[in-house]
Amino acid sequence: MALVIVAEVALLGAGSDTSLPEANPVTASSQDAASETAIASLRIPPVITYQAVVERPLFSDSRRPAQVAPGGKAAQAAQLGAKWRLTGIVMAGDNSFVHVEGIRDRKTVRLKVGMPLDGWQLEEIEPDHVTFTSSGRSETLQIHQTKP
Repeated sequence: MALVIVAEVALLGAGSDTSLPEANPVTASSQDAASETAIASLRIPPVITYQAVVERPLFSDSRRPAQVAPGGKAAQAAQLGAKWRLTGIVMAGDNSFVHVEGIRDRKTVRLKVGMPLDGWQLEEIEPDHVTFTSSGRSETLQIHQTKP
């Protein structure tokens, strides 16, 4: 094995000139210019550039801008039952509370009377349903509703 190592060293050392070709030297001014160009390409454009992206709903088939119905709070009335499902009611006098679950994200929220949920306020807790109000409208969620 030692003989192989000695032979390799002899061939590499006595053989040819293995120097690398000279590269163009980099000057400080060319480095600065390259750095400034790289930094300029990393700058974030103004937010207004992305306005069309923000206006169009990401998970909509048509990607058309979302239409805001007149009286946006009234439009929320139809959406509370579509977004949330009543999963539990605990009635303990002043310590009563309910659990609602997000239909899409399965997120569970615990609410007491007077607490808000997506622009709605929990007004009343009954043994089999709860009532939410928003801008003069009310919506009831039943505990034993079938899944949509």
